[in-house]
Amino acid sequence: MQLMGDSLTVLGSRLGLTWDPANRAAYLVRHGKYPGIPLQIKAGVELKGRDLVLPLTSEGEAFEFVDQDSGACSMKLSGTDPSSGIRVKLTATIPFRPRDAAFSTVPVLYIELAVDRLPSSFRWIAQEDEIVEGRVTLAITGSEFQMQENAGDVEVRYESPIYRPYEEDDTRRDIRYHEERTESLDRLAILQGRWTGKELEADFALAKGMAGPVLSLVWCAYDKPLLNVLGERCPFEYTRRFANVEQVALWAKDHASEVRDNAKRVHGLISNHALGESVTRLLTQTLHSWLMNTWWVVRDNEQDWFTVWEGNCYFHSTVDVEYTQGPFYLTVWPELLELELNQWPHYAKDGERCLGERGKDTVFLSHDMGVMGDCTKQYYPHEMEVEESVNYILLAYAHWRRTDNDTVIKRHAGFIRGLMSFVVQCDTTGNGIPDKGCANTIDDASPAIQYGSEQIYLGMKGLAACQAAIAILEHTGSGNLAEFREFEQKALRTIEEQGWLNDHYAVTLTRTKDGTIDPWTGEPQFGELAGWDAYHIYTANGLALLDMVGHDSGLTPSRLKSDLATAAEQTLGRYGSRHTSYIDKSDASVFIPGLASHSGKVGWISMNMLRDIAAAYRGVDLLSLADNYWSWQTTTNSQETALFFETFYGNNLSFYPRGVAVFGYLDAAAGFAYDAVTGMQTLSPLRGSLRIPLLLFADWKEGTAPIVTTVLEEGCIVYHLSRQLG
Repeated sequence: MQLMGDSLTVLGSRLGLTWDPANRAAYLVRHGKYPGIPLQIKAGVELKGRDLVLPLTSEGEAFEFVDQDSGACSMKLSGTDPSSGIRVKLTATIPFRPRDAAFSTVPVLYIELAVDRLPSSFRWIAQEDEIVEGRVTLAITGSEFQMQENAGDVEVRYESPIYRPYEEDDTRRDIRYHEERTESLDRLAILQGRWTGKELEADFALAKGMAGPVLSLVWCAYDKPLLNVLGERCPFEYTRRFANVEQVALWAKDHASEVRDNAKRVHGLISNHALGESVTRLLTQTLHSWLMNTWWVVRDNEQDWFTVWEGNCYFHSTVDVEYTQGPFYLTVWPELLELELNQWPHYAKDGERCLGERGKDTVFLSHDMGVMGDCTKQYYPHEMEVEESVNYILLAYAHWRRTDNDTVIKRHAGFIRGLMSFVVQCDTTGNGIPDKGCANTIDDASPAIQYGSEQIYLGMKGLAACQAAIAILEHTGSGNLAEFREFEQKALRTIEEQGWLNDHYAVTLTRTKDGTIDPWTGEPQFGELAGWDAYHIYTANGLALLDMVGHDSGLTPSRLKSDLATAAEQTLGRYGSRHTSYIDKSDASVFIPGLASHSGKVGWISMNMLRDIAAAYRGVDLLSLADNYWSWQTTTNSQETALFFETFYGNNLSFYPRGVAVFGYLDAAAGFAYDAVTGMQTLSPLRGSLRIPLLLFADWKEGTAPIVTTVLEEGCIVYHLSRQLG
């Protein structure tokens, strides 16, 4: 594949490696800002007076031909010298295995450099016949790092920055941070090769087709408690099993083969589909970007605390971002979602803050759990009251139905009732569609999309959340539900009677900005609401997770299909669908570096993905748009390292975790819905000639999963279900 930036980071443990071949650079991922702490990786060969290297250092002569590959748990870079036939391959690997925390959080990063010689000429460049002699070398250096040999391994000493917000800045648009530097003493465990005091090396003499020596080391870390959770600095999850970096290094040496074999099995499972190379690349890249953002620590009460940074915004477990990642959790690792569902209630806010007396005895969620190194309170500069509240309810419901685990909904039934009561009270007109608390996450869009009153986007989500809340509260026996049932019926009726515009659902029911407030300036808005009737991609956003558990919202199926198809056509651009067909030519928005910007044609790729998932469950096939999304990732990352780049045509949401929504493509393509509470499983494949793994039922350690395969027979899609190796 083309050269592009990539990163590989251990789940929750803040140890990773970023490389940027376009700029001959590399970085160590730790506790601070992206892309990380600069370092040089000099990986290559000394050959006949030439110093040939992979493009991860400013030193030496770059190989004439460089190739790249990526797996779920690995990334690879190779270089070939055509005249000698010498080739090197650098591989980084982590111990990631879904649903296995003890294995996946060990803070070790394996780095291996292998050399061989091609068996024949490279293209039409003649290869010399005689034995080729040289030396393969691997050196990791940087001005920030001091290295010293110790008992056969190498100690690495450096300072790692971590940033913390000023507590008083929770209402500022420009959040300020102070830097805290932590002393790190990591270890390079040497597995193969000769350490010279500054690098690993091995001599080689290779005939055509011969494999040469391998250099191999493991970067091992062990950190003191750093993440501030509700006022206490918490140790990392792996400290339950390791007392120091020496124990981590011993584990790394003992488990090298297991980590390597596991990487092959995990990638084999994820890539065992027939949706095309772009989907495989997106599954891999977005997983890497998500891993880069994860923190996993343990509180004093032994409660696991798992959180995910919002990419280069650095907010912890933003509710709307985690909602968009819902298909990943529901498909790959539901237990991580359970941890977050138990954490968000700590950040509830009194509904009276938004609604006054009307909000009495209600609560809402506003955005995040904290920012940078602190999980202490919500820091985003404005609330997203309705959106984040319904997101929580939908996630809690989908988790319960997908797993048959009702501990979250029983524990937080009162909280869920409070959230739903708040949403109901945000409807002041009595039509079932919220008109207060409507500012949402789509902060670079036109006013109609971003904070318009009576949005179809939030109306649909409110309807779905109300249905979910009723089911949850019925199950937990939590009081009278008449108010919620009435709200549900009004919402459904209003959406169908007033929201439908011939072939699509409107953006908002209201046509003016009267009564709205710009969430960035706090200023009341008046006048025409341009774009209220446009095509947009958010109608079914609230339905995708419900589709995965087989829930029917009651909306007219033919209308939803029409909306999904026509809106996609009207909003599609080179890299995906923009928010809406309306192009906002006036820019009255506030530009806030690192938080929000504005563009008339901007689009978000993960929101496209969620739309595609909902479409697939309704027989509308948009999955080939993965080619467009991957094109944007390669365009950006071949020039700089940005990992999953969420936004195109404006804004700068990079290093983002939200792209893992693409994992929902697998279940959606198979039309797979699973409700573990009732035992209901359905399959309704989207295409013939499909092969789809059902990752929810994967045995990740063995590398097996049920596989859905389809064929076309006399115009009908016929499917077969079997268990296969990945």
